[in-house]
Amino acid sequence: MHNPRFSRLDDQTPRGVRSNWLRPASFAILGLVLVWLIVSRSFVAYLAATAPEAALLLRPGDPTALVVLADQEFNASDKDKREKPEKSSAAARSLSRLQELVETALAADPLNARAYRLLGQLAEAEGDASRTAKLMQTAARLSLNETIAVEWMMRKSFANEDYPATAFYADALLRTRPQLMDYASPILGRMAENKDAKREIEKLLAANPPWRSRFLAALGNAIADARTPLQLFLALKDTSTPPAPADLHAYVAFLIQHKLYEFAYYVWLEFLPPEQLESAGFLFNGGFESTPSGSPFDWKLPQGKGVIVDIARRPEAGDNRALLLEFGQERVDFQGVTQTTVLPPGAYRFKGYFKGEIIGPRGMQWSISCLGGASIGASQMFLGTYPVWRNFAFDLVVPSAGCRAQSAKLALAARSASEQMVSGSIWFDELSISAQPAEPRK
Repeated sequence: MHNPRFSRLDDQTPRGVRSNWLRPASFAILGLVLVWLIVSRSFVAYLAATAPEAALLLRPGDPTALVVLADQEFNASDKDKREKPEKSSAAARSLSRLQELVETALAADPLNARAYRLLGQLAEAEGDASRTAKLMQTAARLSLNETIAVEWMMRKSFANEDYPATAFYADALLRTRPQLMDYASPILGRMAENKDAKREIEKLLAANPPWRSRFLAALGNAIADARTPLQLFLALKDTSTPPAPADLHAYVAFLIQHKLYEFAYYVWLEFLPPEQLESAGFLFNGGFESTPSGSPFDWKLPQGKGVIVDIARRPEAGDNRALLLEFGQERVDFQGVTQTTVLPPGAYRFKGYFKGEIIGPRGMQWSISCLGGASIGASQMFLGTYPVWRNFAFDLVVPSAGCRAQSAKLALAARSASEQMVSGSIWFDELSISAQPAEPRK
């Protein structure tokens, strides 16, 4: 039965009061719904990448979870089985089921690059070459982060002799996955040795991509002709991004490692600055006026225990610099100062100047040895006190066989651990090697 008193009270309630109460409540409910949607979807998105089965329990049909699940199942299997799947009804059903999962995901997310890549892999497993190519190309076009698709397109483009496309996909692969150099360098190396393709490599390297140095370092293992890197270096020489010194030194070291000594020396000379090329002799930078470049044909100055190796200004000679070794009051252990030389067979004289004070059982000594072989000449031992500059010299003979390259070395002439206790300091400067006239035949 209607109570008129309550009707009067309702009629007397201000309309604004009801509105002020309902509006915050509505916003609060809407906010809770939005928070739930955001949290639930974010959580499902997280699970889709890490635990796709759990994501599908919360949101059946989630496209990311479907693709991740199919990807894990297909690519977690043995690689050989993926490339040559078993011809059985069970294998066919498995591939068909995975394809249904991925196609369901694509229906909800038609721009999913990973889905296209996975369909491409499934098509390849079924032997459908045409469909594989279309799907892999679509995946790579949608995302260059689809590494499998990009690597597949690189190989396919090279097989089709489409060298601009090969270079494009190789660049994309190495920019996104620089750790996959072993996959790209064999193909790029073959392009560098192909007269129809090398121009594409030269253009690619001239752009100085971030992976260039790593590629040049790996190139030696991807070529059949040791001259190939030199051709690339020469093509880059006059560009705005010429080869870095470290790249050249690595190539020279590679050639020396393979005993291509004369060619390594030629490569090094080819890239010397003109002013250094004019003064290059049998021994390089003997006055220590230029900072060692790191090349095997320049000075190597490794540090060691108990010694500081430096190139310093001569106190009495203004801007002139010289080699300085300073020893502490402890056992000395270091590899020695070295330089690789390429002296033709014949007689030579090594000479220079020194001063300093060396105290110990044994002193310092210069020597020339065949690279990896026996000594062919050695200086006096520098031991004692020499307060003023003095000259020194010794003769050497490079044999006609077994000595195509040599090593000039300054080291402590210690024969045992007890003879490594040395103190003091010593300077060397104006070092050179000159050819000696052949003795007349009798």
